Amino acid sequence: MEKRDSSFDDEHERQAGKESCDSPSPAEGGCDIRSGAKGRKIAVIGAGVSGLCAAVELKRKGFDVTVIEKSKKPGGVIGTFSKDGFLAESGSNTVMVNSRKSLEFFKSLAGAGDIMAVSKPSAKKRYFVRYGKARAVPMSPVSLLITRLFTFWGKLRLLMEPFMKKSPPDSEPSVAEFTERRFGRDVLDYAINPFMAGVYGGDPAKLSVKYAFPPFWTLESKYGSVILGAMKSRREKLASENFLKPMMVSFEGGMRTLIDSLASELGDCLKLGAKVISIDGGGGSWEVSWGTDIEDVCETYDALVLAVPAPDLASLPLCGTLAAALAPLSKIVYAPIATYTLGFRRSDIAHKLDGFGVLTPAREKLSILGSLFVSSIFDGRAPRDCVTLTNYVGGMRHPEYAGLPQEKIEELVLKDLRRLLGVKGEPVFRKLFVWKHAIPQYNLGYGEFVEIFDSVEEDFPNIALLGSYRGGVGVSSCVDNALSCAEKLSDKIL
Repeated sequence: MEKRDSSFDDEHERQAGKESCDSPSPAEGGCDIRSGAKGRKIAVIGAGVSGLCAAVELKRKGFDVTVIEKSKKPGGVIGTFSKDGFLAESGSNTVMVNSRKSLEFFKSLAGAGDIMAVSKPSAKKRYFVRYGKARAVPMSPVSLLITRLFTFWGKLRLLMEPFMKKSPPDSEPSVAEFTERRFGRDVLDYAINPFMAGVYGGDPAKLSVKYAFPPFWTLESKYGSVILGAMKSRREKLASENFLKPMMVSFEGGMRTLIDSLASELGDCLKLGAKVISIDGGGGSWEVSWGTDIEDVCETYDALVLAVPAPDLASLPLCGTLAAALAPLSKIVYAPIATYTLGFRRSDIAHKLDGFGVLTPAREKLSILGSLFVSSIFDGRAPRDCVTLTNYVGGMRHPEYAGLPQEKIEELVLKDLRRLLGVKGEPVFRKLFVWKHAIPQYNLGYGEFVEIFDSVEEDFPNIALLGSYRGGVGVSSCVDNALSCAEKLSDKIL
């Protein structure tokens, strides 16, 4: 059993599928039945985590929801594979909960809320690579002074950040340009470069700081300094009554537990193995035809949520005007990722594995983007006396690696793990997942796409666009955005 946060131990009266609730407040895990929602139909196309969360929230508000998913199973890239005590995630291993709304939403899910687990305290420790070794990321002024992650001059340059000039408000620097100007080359190469590889599998020279790393942009814009701004912002948040300390969570049995709980609450509303045949209409309603192996349906819906990856929008049989409006989104670039989880005997790894994982800078010329110490973050991820490591290959750094045969990927991964973590011997567990379109890249010029998102929803008020290509790529961002999407769409159509 994993360690739980005390806030997870509350009793929850709300169960999935209930028609009424004792409390009407969604913040307390209750129903938010909207007047006029009964009988109003909403179609959600796509059953990834974004689509599922939006659908559950809309159903709780009283709408008649239908979720149409072409795959035979829900969850998109999120899934869990287990064998012989080892557990491998096909996508994200964790959720960083940043808002009370998301926390209460998770707690309200039958089958997930009561078995949510907070990461172990040791998971706060992170490693980046320099001089061929995994080095702990400094988390205090003292550790910054003694770390070998940065040179003496690199540390000195970092401390000069508060004296750097602000970016022009109408500019759009890349993450690399912004970081080097404010913090220096050392921080860019050995901190931000590996961090961007871990989040986006991306290239800091191409990623837009405004859209890919908005905290940096916002802190500089508001306070004139990222470092001083972070300190002031933290004090302001701590003074707020609604402050929630971010927490990294997962679920017993893995992330699949979350997907199963969402699918269970939707019940018959979730249509798997369903192909969309046509989408026509606009204005006040949409006529959607779809079919499965056992039924063909043509229904009129009051609203439509498109919750598929950006590359899949072009394959939807949309009516002419909507298809034309969404066509430019096919230009959004996605990083390919191979996720290769390996299990080892604990005695075959020299490293303490006392942290979240290790990320690699491009300058170190390694094949992997990083390795996650899965069994060090949560219990139940490996059998006794064994450990589980999830390794990431490909991204925009080496996109060709993601398409290599499994034996070649294993060769690349083991070569790096032997060097970085002192791995010896052979894996006793292996599981590979490959995603051609894994992570959208919020590259320079991404504002063009943001304008399209907004204009489409303005021109078609009963349409909502939802997915990791909008508002953040992490699971936490997807959940927050899905709940906000449900709220906004509800307000529009009622």
